[in-house]
Amino acid sequence: MSLLVLLWMIILGIVLLVYLAYPLFSKTPAQPMELEPGEARVQTLLLERERSYAALAELDEDYETGKLSEADYRELRAALLQETAHVIQQLETNAKADVEAEIERFKRQKRG
Repeated sequence: MSLLVLLWMIILGIVLLVYLAYPLFSKTPAQPMELEPGEARVQTLLLERERSYAALAELDEDYETGKLSEADYRELRAALLQETAHVIQQLETNAKADVEAEIERFKRQKRG
């Protein structure tokens, strides 16, 4: 009886090993989703915006815990706010350009 159990364990082990190793040896590796250049730029800007927000929150926390002097805090916060505003402005500009592009596509579709 133990020989039969051992044989089944070996067979199940081999099947499990093949199942787990298949993605490593398959001919078509999983490819990341391709983004259009405009979409990639928007994704980058969104990440930059989130990083800026996180940096501002961390800066506020450092000031509140006394790790920064008020002068340093004000200087760093002003610089971070300026960078964040620049990123947000770029996102808004991209959004306006996207709307204009959509309008042009709609016009072309309507014509023909």
